[in-house]
Amino acid sequence: MSFLLNKRALFVGLIAASSVAQATPEEGFTIAPSIGYYNMDNHRGVDNTTALSLGLGYQFGNPWAVEFVYLNADSEASVGGSDVDADQYRLDALYHLAEQGNWTPYLAAGVGTTDFSPGENNALINAGGGVKYALNQDLSLRADFRLINDVEDHELDNLTMVGLHYVFGAKSAPAEAEEEPVKAIAQPAKPTDADNDGVIDANDLCQNTPAGVSVDIKGCALDSDKDGVADHKDQCLNTPMGVSVDMKGCALDSDKDGVADHLDACANSAAGSKVNAKGCYLVLKEAKSIRLDVQFASNSSVVNAKYFPQIKKVAAFLKEYPKTSVVIEGHTDDSGSAAYNQALSEKRAKAIATVLTKELGVAANRVTAIGYGEEKPMVNNNTAANREANRRVVAIISSK
Repeated sequence: MSFLLNKRALFVGLIAASSVAQATPEEGFTIAPSIGYYNMDNHRGVDNTTALSLGLGYQFGNPWAVEFVYLNADSEASVGGSDVDADQYRLDALYHLAEQGNWTPYLAAGVGTTDFSPGENNALINAGGGVKYALNQDLSLRADFRLINDVEDHELDNLTMVGLHYVFGAKSAPAEAEEEPVKAIAQPAKPTDADNDGVIDANDLCQNTPAGVSVDIKGCALDSDKDGVADHKDQCLNTPMGVSVDMKGCALDSDKDGVADHLDACANSAAGSKVNAKGCYLVLKEAKSIRLDVQFASNSSVVNAKYFPQIKKVAAFLKEYPKTSVVIEGHTDDSGSAAYNQALSEKRAKAIATVLTKELGVAANRVTAIGYGEEKPMVNNNTAANREANRRVVAIISSK
């Protein structure tokens, strides 16, 4: 939770430090080579690594730009050290804020996919921002920070990049006519309304109101529900009086469980957990059984990193239901001696439990490992297929 709040503070600070006016960068096609650091979510089981990227895009003659980005962040598995190839493809939108001398801050968001090999293609959404420093009309230095949310595995990575940004075909702004100030002085004096909000400048206490925004008689943007957020920025109109709101005008939800603070009877719910209408943890009514198709080398109890995604599903379920615990059951067929099978099933069950607690952050007091050896076959051990079905590891999740 503190990690997310720190990143949100960075995002809000970038907006607050920039003027409400919009930048109008030069229009043209863009290219942006960059290098940086890819910080993997701790639950991925993949080491942090250096990242290289190339962005190709188009800057419109307004604050908006689009950019297609290819990024390579090859790494290694945290356990075992096997190679993990990571290729990411994104389509991002950039919105430029007001220029401050040679500096132009921007916000960014987009969608895409990350291809982990070994692994699967996972959809992602990203959000963040950065700043450009103009070296000349066409070329800028660029720094960029993104939070990257793996939609399918529910992992949150972050990415910091620095590089160059070049605009092809940018045109110089036409010189202003020297006689224009003379013409302006020659105009007869009359009341002015610079922001065209219907309130003349002499009476306007809130000048530079954005076009189309409804204002009061003082020229200030309307705030119908008196929550401190103007109606044109308020995504949650009619907030009850006295309720604390965020910058979007919506009631605060400090623990991000989907229940606003003023309605939440169980504050500080763990991130990602399921709650009821009062913001309290849901209770699992029936035990849930999850079979883990984890294969072990002969006479080995070491868990290969490629099976971590299956075990992550168990960790994710435990995160959604914090009031539950899990028993990892190891089973074998009847090949070999019963004593050997009993010991091997215990070792393998404990190996899965260790991945949950040491690698995926599940509290140790919520995880138990039991080996049943050949005692509880699912089917008779009379065929090769049946013996394979009996060699299994099962996670049994139930309420405490």
